[in-house]
Amino acid sequence: MLLHLPGLAGIPKEKLGHLFTKYQQSLDSLGQGTGIGLYLCKSLIDLFGGEIVLDANFCSGVEGCVGSRFVINLKTPPISVDAVEPSDEDPTDVHSPSSSVSKGVGSNGEKSGTKATTPETTLPRKLSVLLVDDDAIVRKLFIRSVGRIVPDWELQEAANGETAILLAESNKYDLIFVDQYMASVDKQLLGTETVRALRANGVESIICGLSANDLEQQFKDAGADAFIMKPFPCQKAALERELERVLSSAEEVAEKDEPFVRVGLQSWSAQAEPHV
Repeated sequence: MLLHLPGLAGIPKEKLGHLFTKYQQSLDSLGQGTGIGLYLCKSLIDLFGGEIVLDANFCSGVEGCVGSRFVINLKTPPISVDAVEPSDEDPTDVHSPSSSVSKGVGSNGEKSGTKATTPETTLPRKLSVLLVDDDAIVRKLFIRSVGRIVPDWELQEAANGETAILLAESNKYDLIFVDQYMASVDKQLLGTETVRALRANGVESIICGLSANDLEQQFKDAGADAFIMKPFPCQKAALERELERVLSSAEEVAEKDEPFVRVGLQSWSAQAEPHV
């Protein structure tokens, strides 16, 4: 297994001997994290009897961004993806029915996933949604989880605020989720800065801030309608409730005569008929 980080400027030689020790300072411009990420990765891989090493000879081929590559050897045969059936069942509920739905549109515009029996939900049947988060795994999990609840939503993703602003210029979204901290060696817009820029550009979508820290007021001051504390709920019912709460926030803002007029979701509740 190879983990590529092509956008980074590489790892300084003086750091090589301490990559997998605790509390190493982050190399990104925001100085995020506690410095135990690689230590935890190595500890987990050790528990599986595997190993993780830095590929000292790796080069991304991008000038000024040599990048890094970690090689993970779990010393076990790979599992065929085709042999694993996705499931919507709550793992804590042995009586939950079996069904699976997953559909999304990635940043390249391609639809992904499979569709089975359509679940019942009170959410609108069709919405255009943008998720802005630097973590590719979070984006993929979100798209798959939401797709199982409302398979006809069109879901797009962006890895940073700058990309989100460009996408919003050429696409009309009903709902935009924006993470606060999007790490990079280069300075990136914060989530709140992205929200302000979107509103300044006349974006009228419902915007929901995301963070593992309690930044609800900061996001709302920037122009967001709602806020979700990360991580997203794992259980389908809990995630559906959060989505309903976020959508309902648009009506609450409208009642307060806020300057942002919601055009994409003025009648979302009229759509909210259970699927059959």
